[in-house]
Amino acid sequence: MYRNPGISATALLLALAVVGFATPAVAQTTVEVAYVWTAPSTGSPVDHYIVEHSVNGGGYTQVATTASTNYTLVATIGDSHQIRVRGVDAEDREGPNSLPSEPYVPDLGPPGQPGQPVLF
Repeated sequence: MYRNPGISATALLLALAVVGFATPAVAQTTVEVAYVWTAPSTGSPVDHYIVEHSVNGGGYTQVATTASTNYTLVATIGDSHQIRVRGVDAEDREGPNSLPSEPYVPDLGPPGQPGQPVLF
């Protein structure tokens, strides 16, 4: 720990907090991934879609229902994500599942530019 008889430990911690050193940056762990699909061209009209999600090749779990032909998934960085959808008509009859989306593994890339160093 820095020692200076003229500066108390409390004052030093306060100064570090002011310039941003006391609280480390929190790493981003998720990203939003937008998916879109086309409505079926046969059968009864779709009232809504069931959206299912698979992580790392595991089983599918229902994550949403939507009346639109798009969905935004909150995806964990570093995991492989796929979704599939199926239409449901006004009588609650479900059509077949779509083919799954291509696997997608979010990656933030290298770190960004740090802040400019300041005199302390």
